[in-house]
Amino acid sequence: MKNNKKEYCVGIKIINCFYVDAESREEAEQIVREYDPYKTLDDCDFNIEYCDPTNGEIAWKIKANELNWSDLHNKHDNWLDKRIDDLYGDDPTIDLK
Repeated sequence: MKNNKKEYCVGIKIINCFYVDAESREEAEQIVREYDPYKTLDDCDFNIEYCDPTNGEIAWKIKANELNWSDLHNKHDNWLDKRIDDLYGDDPTIDLK
């Protein structure tokens, strides 16, 4: 039996809005950043934006076994650490390295 499956790239858009009490814009953003994924997605508007066949030709598609993870952490540019701190806070009890 012939396999008729194709690979598709499906793009989604998730929109949600939260009303929070805060003393500043930065505090309001931080409150929402600390929400868990379930609270973030609760009652969201979820839309499929596109669904295109890939024909196996996606330039940005990276497979985990093809990636040299040590290259992601450049000693001169700690963007990854900064992004992790933005997402999860600077918690010394969590070792993500």
